[in-house]
Parts: sequence; C-alpha cells; structure tokens
Amino acid sequence: MENIYKIILEETLAGYWDCYLQEDKVILSAAFKAMFGYLDHELPDTTETWAKLILPEDMPRMDACLKAHYESHGKNPFNIDVRYKHKNGSIVWINTTGRVIEWDGDTPLRMVGCHIDITDKKTIEQTLEISEETFRNAFEYSPIGVVLVSMAGKFMKVNKSICEMLGYTAEELMTKTFQEITHPEDLEADLALLQKTLSGEIRTYNLEKRYIKKDGSFIWILLFVALVRDQAGEPLYFVSQIKDITERKKAESQLKESERRWIFASEGTGGGIWDFDLRNNTIFHSKQCLSMIGLEEHEFSNEPGQWTKRVHPDDRERYIADVRAYIEGKTDIYSNQHRVLCKDGTYKWILDRGKVIEYDENNKAARIIGTHIDITEQKQQEQHLRETLEVVSSQNNRLLNFAYIVSHNLRTHASNFKMIMDVLADPHTSEEEKAELSGHLAKVSEQLNETITNLNEVVSIQTNVDIQKSEIDLLSYFNRAVALLSNDISLWHIHIDNQIPPDCTLVYSPAYLESIILNLVSNAIKYRSATEHPEITFKYFNEHGRQGFTIADNGIGIDMEKNGNDLFGMYKTFNGNRDAKGMGLFITKNQVEALGGKIEVTSQLGKGTTFKVYLT
Repeated sequence: MENIYKIILEETLAGYWDCYLQEDKVILSAAFKAMFGYLDHELPDTTETWAKLILPEDMPRMDACLKAHYESHGKNPFNIDVRYKHKNGSIVWINTTGRVIEWDGDTPLRMVGCHIDITDKKTIEQTLEISEETFRNAFEYSPIGVVLVSMAGKFMKVNKSICEMLGYTAEELMTKTFQEITHPEDLEADLALLQKTLSGEIRTYNLEKRYIKKDGSFIWILLFVALVRDQAGEPLYFVSQIKDITERKKAESQLKESERRWIFASEGTGGGIWDFDLRNNTIFHSKQCLSMIGLEEHEFSNEPGQWTKRVHPDDRERYIADVRAYIEGKTDIYSNQHRVLCKDGTYKWILDRGKVIEYDENNKAARIIGTHIDITEQKQQEQHLRETLEVVSSQNNRLLNFAYIVSHNLRTHASNFKMIMDVLADPHTSEEEKAELSGHLAKVSEQLNETITNLNEVVSIQTNVDIQKSEIDLLSYFNRAVALLSNDISLWHIHIDNQIPPDCTLVYSPAYLESIILNLVSNAIKYRSATEHPEITFKYFNEHGRQGFTIADNGIGIDMEKNGNDLFGMYKTFNGNRDAKGMGLFITKNQVEALGGKIEVTSQLGKGTTFKVYLT
C-alpha cells in the first residue's frame, strides 16, 4: 500500500520524500531531483542534499515551520512555500508539505511529504503586482508625475506628466536612475528616507527636493514615495508621485528675502498683515487679512484672542503652543499652518508667519509683525496627492483579490469536473448513472463559464478607480452556490435552510459576491459537526439601510478567545485540517471591505459559527 501512495504522489504531486529523522537518512524520489534539473544518480539521498538546494534566505522560515510541526506533535501542519536552486542556476518556487508519521513519545522518528512546483503561480502573482492594466489610469491621467522605481533606483515606468516636467522622452528617462537626476545637495536626505522605508522603520515618506532637467536647469518637486512588497515581505519596487512646486519655492524664497529686508508687510502679495503689540496687548489685522475669511474691518476687534477663537479646534493647541514658544524665545522662527473659520462657516488653511521687530528693556519680545497667506488650494492639492497614492494602493489590492478569486473559485469547479470524470471513467458505473453525471457535467460547465465571465469583469474592474457594480438577485447567488456544492451537500446529508427572500435585489459586484458566498458556504460544509445532523441557514437583513446576509451553521465552531484576532489573517488555520490553506476568510474579508462593507463572526466551540456580512 505504501508503494501505491508513492506512485500516486509521483504522478500527481511531482516530488516525494521520506526522512528518517533520528538516522539522518532521507529518500528523495527521482521526480524530486528532476524538479531541480538532476538525474536520480546525480544527487545523494541525504539531508545535506536537501539543505544545499534551498536558498539560504528561506532556510530560517523552513526551520521555523518544521519546529512548530514537531513541537505541536503534528497539530501545526508543515506546509510552506520556499525557493530552491535549479541546476541551471534559476530559482524554483516549491510548495513543501509533510507530516511526521512515526513518533517515539515526543521525538519525531519518520516524516514523509511531497513537493509541488509553484514557480509559474509565483511568477504570475508578482507580474500581476506591476500590471499595466492596474496602473494605466493612475499613470496616464494623473496631473502629477508618477513613476515606478526599481530597488537600484532605475525608472521602470514613467508617465507623461513627469516626462514633460523634466524634458525627457519616456525612453530617455527609463535609461536613468533617480540618483542621476536628483540635485547632489538633496540626494543624501532622499537616500536616508529610502533606507528607513526598506528597513520597515517607515512605510512611506515625502520630501521636497530638486530634480535636474534635461537642459541642465533644476526644478523643485514635492515627492511622495511608497514601497511595494511581495507576499513574502520582500521589496519589489517603489511608487513615487512627483509634483512641481518650483513656483511655490520661488514664492517662499521671495518672501524670506522680503522678511530679511523688513519690507514684506507693505508688499501687495495678496496676503494679510498682522501686528501684535505686546506692550499694549493689542493686535492689528489688515483689511486683506480679514477679507481672506470674509470679514469687514468693523467686524473684528483689536483684542488678542479673536483670531485664536476662530482657529479649528484640532489645530488650536498647536497654534497657541507655537506662538508662545516663539515669544518666549524657545524657537528661532514663528511659522504655523492652521485652519480658520470663515464667515460663511467654511474653513480656510492659513500659513501664519511672524518675526519680532522690537524688544523691551529686558530683551523680551515687545512687537511682532507677521503675515497670513491662504494656502487652502495647496492643501487641497496635497490631499489630492494622498488620494492618488491611495488609489494606486487600492488597485493593487483589487488585483491581488482577482488572483485569489481565480485560485479559489476555479479550483472548486475543477474539483467537481475531476470527481465527475473519475466516476464516468469507472467501469462499474452504469449507463443510467453516466447519463445522470453527464447532466451534472453540463451544469458544472455552465457554472464555470459564468464564473469566468464574472472574472473577466474583475479584470476590467482593475483599470477603473471605482469598482463597477450591477443589480443582482441575492437568492440566485445562494442557489448557485448550493448547486455548485451539491455533491458535498448530498454526501454529508447537510440540511440547507435558505431563507433569502425571492425579491431581494441589491447593487454589488457579481464576481465578488459569488466568491464571498462560495467561500463561506464551503467553509460551513468543511467544518460541519461530526456528532450533530449538519445544518446551514441563510438569512437576509436590512439594518438602518445596510443590506447583507448571515450564514449560520451548527458545526465544530471556532475558539474566538484564542483565534479571534487571527481569524481573517492570511495563511491562518485553526482546526488542524490538512487541506486548509488559510486563505478563504482572508480573501472574503478583503473582498467585502473593498466595496465598503464589513464582516462579523460569532462562534462557539461545538455549537457552530455565524458569519454576518454587510454588503452595503
């Protein structure tokens, strides 16, 4: 029987290994060695052979997974994706799965397992992360410069705005690195922030620096940088957004020059002037200063505190602290940005600057002159920059969701196809049974075609900032899930109580809804009760305008105190099921939240689990 299992593993999973842990003896199948380009006789059957094939960077993760398997006496599954070195020097991604089958007390004696080559899957996932479709809108239609930068600093992809900004063609710019076009005096600060991002100390950073244009001149830019990592946490590339702030920097420089010459208060810059007389405890605000917030001169007194009362509550404490620190000589300059209440009830952002021009006999500040500049538009542009970055990140997440949908949904259809085909190929299957199975095959084929149609819709979604939705019939999606899983439902004699009303419609993404329902229902089946008659109940709710559904079962339940925080985590499994991937609930939560919904769960060991999904 053991040989039969080995043959099956060789035929279906490609690589088989059998390790006698206390004897330092291991049997590596020919298919195992061929996976890495070696003939059977070229690699000895030793643990040293195995160790030499694994990339050193992945060995600690492999060891940690093994240790957890041993220490849990096999309860923690040994299942991990690691990289191996091929004979030709390339890297092969392998899914390694194994289990200790012989123990001496708590000491593992013998462990068997298999290897599956998942290189193509990993390549597709990483390629999708920098997909042209995902970033097309953010690149081509962004009013600011957007670039992808490699770990070495080379431009991988640039948009039209950055090319126009610097005077290069896209082809010319992609032959350069950001280090080459950064002003030498600004490079050190940029690299320091970049290293903090790579080390994980910060997630993103922004700074003002200078870029050198093709004609040799330079411009000031406001740079926002975010690092994109792969699923293993390894850095892939940087997403940078660049705004030309040359004019703003020139204005700031001119203002500083004006301050140094003490004539800035009389210049018609469009800003407002204030004059704080600390001896007499009075403050003057110019006409321009007051008109900025919609007031006339007679509507504002010269008593200190009038302006402070209008400062936004969230900004007031910092505003007062900055003024006080400057007056007390704790800071060399006074500069503060805050929001001020206008007469019409709106708020404007104000850049507030001041300078002491007179001191009393005790060398204390006696008079301060300052300016108010309306920077509301600038703040709105900064917010636009942040929102653009969030759009890019959101599209990345939706692209990953698409990959997960493909791997989960299609696997269910493929499993049904295989089961039906296996029974059809069985010589003991009667003609009557074959005819019935053929009908099932046509039904599964029809459902698969519909799933692929929905997945195609997800592909088109990735190129849009907003996920496109359509009006759907909720009951039909639950009926489809039950039909798709009918073989398992029948096999385990599961009672389905579908209480979804027939006239329940809502606007949602068809592909996401199919995936969410399928994942939750298949979970309820998988973790059914072994002692009670399995039951699964579907219900619809509409609470304060928020629509959704619940899926309740009487299965084995979840220890929420122990596992509640990790329930929706990637690769988190809780019930010792060797087939569990730890991806279903992670995918489901991401899909629900991507469309503004939320998912809640209540569960009790031995009593069952209820998932409550808010779709809107």
